[in-house]
Amino acid sequence: MRVRLRMLVPGTRVRIRRPGAGERGLWVVGDRLVGSGLHDPAYELRQERSGRARILRRSRLRLTRTTTRSRRR
Repeated sequence: MRVRLRMLVPGTRVRIRRPGAGERGLWVVGDRLVGSGLHDPAYELRQERSGRARILRRSRLRLTRTTTRSRRR
């Protein structure tokens, strides 16, 4: 069974599944790495708070809710 994953655009905020040491919190997606494959591409990430960089596969990432939608009352 294949799981189809969406491509991420730069600037998207994500969290990491099964975070290791120093991988908690929100991360901002950078560019997709060339040659990383179509089924599970790798992305360059920057931690929002500290600016720490990581490279992780799409399957380890979890999208967070965006707040771009305006609330109507």
